[in-house]
Amino acid sequence: MEIIDRQEYISWKLPKDWHVILTSNPDNGEYLVNSIDTAQRTRFITAHLKFDIDCWAKWAEQNSVDSRCINFLLMNPELVKGDINPRSITTFFNSISSIKVFEDQLPLIQMIGEGSVGTEFSTLFTTFINNRLDAMVSPKEILTGADWNTIEAKLKASMYEGTHYRADIASLMATRISNYSVVYAESNPVTDKIMDRIKDIIKSEELFALDLHYFMIKNIISGNKSKFQKMLLDKDIVKLAVK
Repeated sequence: MEIIDRQEYISWKLPKDWHVILTSNPDNGEYLVNSIDTAQRTRFITAHLKFDIDCWAKWAEQNSVDSRCINFLLMNPELVKGDINPRSITTFFNSISSIKVFEDQLPLIQMIGEGSVGTEFSTLFTTFINNRLDAMVSPKEILTGADWNTIEAKLKASMYEGTHYRADIASLMATRISNYSVVYAESNPVTDKIMDRIKDIIKSEELFALDLHYFMIKNIISGNKSKFQKMLLDKDIVKLAVK
């Protein structure tokens, strides 16, 4: 309590600008924790954390969570609630990531899902598979695939149902592309070919609305300024970035 209250204990003090951070599960009857008394509680500031899908998506990209599974959670962030927390969801995703074709193993996926994230979550996940949404083109293929015309056709196939534009899929893809671009740049050189591919993606008006153009440019450049700053030499990119 003295360390938290006064940042010192008997003969020593914490260095200047150091902070004590405590983490714990809530004392609400659902966790095996000791209660904190009023004297302790009034000596620090309490912040209740909540799930943030954007933070999770960036973390998942960095930690090589199955691409198909990242897509599913980006489309259904409301499923993270109560006992279904990010840890149990990631455990489920990692447990099925070795299955190459989800469609061939639906009963197994349903069984693993019910044992880790519950019936509702696993049923929605198998519906996601039945609708072929797990087969969407991956951000790795989008960024590094050889032929842009082929990649563009695959993106259009995902984002359009006939003439109906799937704004939810476009938003999902914009998040995946920008996150993957930043992760890719951390351990790979950003060649002119990669830079041109990102420009093709961002400039494609049939694929992404103006707000998503801005979102991708902002996230990619702020994610690694040293490697992507060159994009701002393109006048068209600058125009999109300031709209």
